[in-house]
Amino acid sequence: MTFDHTRATDPDWENFILSDDDLHFITNLLLEREVPLTTAEMAGALLGEWRSRPAAAVSAAEDHALAYRPAESFAVGSAVRFPHLGQRRGVVIGSRRGENPGLSAFDVIQVEFEDDGPPREFAASLAEHRLNIVPTPAAPPDPTEGPDEALARMEKKLEPHLHQALSNAPDLVRIAGRWFPKALLAEIHDGHLNLAEAVLDVAQGGPLGTREVLPHVELPAGVDPLLAEFSLDYALQEDERFDEVGPAGQVLWYLRRLEPPEVLLTPPRLEYESVPHDRAALSPAALDLEASLDDELSPLAAVEQTPEEVALSLLFPHWRVGTLPLSSRLQPLFPTAYEAPRIRFILVDGHTGERFPGWVVREPRYVFGLDSWYQRHQVPCGGLVRIRRGTEKGEVIVEAIDRRKRNEWIRALTVDEAGVIGFAMAKLPVGSAYDERMIMGVPDTAALDEAWLRGPQRRMPLDRLVGQIFRELAKLNPQSAVHAQALYSAINAVRRVPPAPLLAELTRQPRYEHVGDLYWRMLDESGSRA
Repeated sequence: MTFDHTRATDPDWENFILSDDDLHFITNLLLEREVPLTTAEMAGALLGEWRSRPAAAVSAAEDHALAYRPAESFAVGSAVRFPHLGQRRGVVIGSRRGENPGLSAFDVIQVEFEDDGPPREFAASLAEHRLNIVPTPAAPPDPTEGPDEALARMEKKLEPHLHQALSNAPDLVRIAGRWFPKALLAEIHDGHLNLAEAVLDVAQGGPLGTREVLPHVELPAGVDPLLAEFSLDYALQEDERFDEVGPAGQVLWYLRRLEPPEVLLTPPRLEYESVPHDRAALSPAALDLEASLDDELSPLAAVEQTPEEVALSLLFPHWRVGTLPLSSRLQPLFPTAYEAPRIRFILVDGHTGERFPGWVVREPRYVFGLDSWYQRHQVPCGGLVRIRRGTEKGEVIVEAIDRRKRNEWIRALTVDEAGVIGFAMAKLPVGSAYDERMIMGVPDTAALDEAWLRGPQRRMPLDRLVGQIFRELAKLNPQSAVHAQALYSAINAVRRVPPAPLLAELTRQPRYEHVGDLYWRMLDESGSRA
């Protein structure tokens, strides 16, 4: 393939597929350099290779070469160009009927390429195929775009295609964004891995970078340092004793057996058993409430711009476990990774400057490590917390909003003799500002945990649980009205449920009457207000 930034000869990126020659070049590049390379480095090298390939001779056949689409038919001798293969050109040298019971009738053409690649077969006269969709014409080239800018733009377009192709190559391995042939890795045996485990043990589990571990592993002299580092990374990755916990672009190792249990397994308080519900039934006001609650289980789109800071009120399960939700708004503030399911990073107390470890647990979407911090500052369930990025890369600052310690009359969780969780008003100490609809005091944590674990409520059908908790909250309000946000907070003291199923339950059940501003009342069997 050749290209010229002044002629807009970019490939059809939407349908682009790397050719066998391209993959062969990448393989040889890794073998020749003998060091791991990033996808971006290989994309840049491949673009350079495209530039150096001699242009195919221009001929009359090239002038009227047909663009390949599977729906078209091609006679033997036809010149064809393939947009999805970087505009490679070839000549049809044979044709036969295709045989596939799952497809309508089609032909198979054999194509010999002008760049001396091996002949390949393609479908023709096939009505249903994604390559039949004609892509939107590319914008004309920017006359002010120079060669360097054109290369940089094309490199970004090429990278995801290269990544996908390399991911399907069984003889290549990838660690922290770098690739290398598996066959050329330095030998790492059990003795090396045992030494690595001992080093991490001395470091109280980690995290340690590979370069900190490598000198103690005693690899043979003469192994290229970068190759040695990559080989050890791969061996540690394949051994279940070790966990890679570094953010994107940084490899850090931790002993799995010394990681907090709440990081390896989702705490039961945060586990959600999916409840079928109709999102289409939710009003715009209900959807606005859902978006404001920072619930990591809500299916909200990622924010377009990373916020400077986020303030949220703590939901009971996160308060009890010592976590933060990795919601759509909070996620950009925390470090992420290429593949690691867990990331160890540093939390900073915005009031004292104290630094302490935190963990991003990516798939269940929570951040662990704040239990002691909540207790130290007496942040209640429903308390307001501010999160912002730290001054150092990978650090996140947490602050309790308005740290005045005082006693307040607030809604409190109670447990009766039968182990049923209820609510009452009580004067309790709080150490931060709070959301009045989310606040819940916990006078007896041990009794509440016992009721949660062994009591009947957590296993109730959702409609029964909502009815029971609704009545408990209604008795605390002279008008017997309950706000949807207060119900959401209270239900989550008993069972982990995101906002949408609860809001849908209020909308679906005729026994709940909406009285405005997301306040609801419960009706009795006769339809009168209970």
